[in-house]
Amino acid sequence: MTKTKSGTKSAFMLIIALLIIAAAAYAGYTFMQVKAGGEHADEVLETMRSIIPNFGVDTGASTGQGRDPLPQLVIADKDIVGCIDIPAIDVTAPVTIKGQEEEGFATLESGSPIKGSLKIAGGRYDVFLKLSKANPGDTVSFTDIDGVRYNYRVLTQFHLKEWDEADEDLMLCYQTDDETEFVVGCKAEQ
Repeated sequence: MTKTKSGTKSAFMLIIALLIIAAAAYAGYTFMQVKAGGEHADEVLETMRSIIPNFGVDTGASTGQGRDPLPQLVIADKDIVGCIDIPAIDVTAPVTIKGQEEEGFATLESGSPIKGSLKIAGGRYDVFLKLSKANPGDTVSFTDIDGVRYNYRVLTQFHLKEWDEADEDLMLCYQTDDETEFVVGCKAEQ
């Protein structure tokens, strides 16, 4: 009977070891995917800095002279409409069109800076990892590919079941579960 207990214990320990190895492998794979996406996003940001006039220059005010709909520029096989920047939480990410989601990139869901109700989504565990730490009064800017910068101030944080439940000038979000979005609502600065 001691052999059986020892064999059972060994089999149990082997299963635990295999589960730990599998979890570590999955964590490593996920880390590498996020890192690769982040590197691709960094490459796109560098290209944007080199070709977009005044990209990354803090004008201190929105110029509001942009186009609607937002123009697109293909960079590294991505249709880019601009860049989102939230200095208080150290977030800077290129913004793609819907359907081109990738780690390290935010995605234009709908709206425009000209018409209002600009809705931008990002990954909860990559580009918008620190979004819940944005505080009322923090500055958020969106710069389009023409170099036109739109500045916003964070007003509030909330959870929504549908995008249409809110009507802020800029809404940044990530999905918290199958039915809910975490949203940071922002007001345009004049």
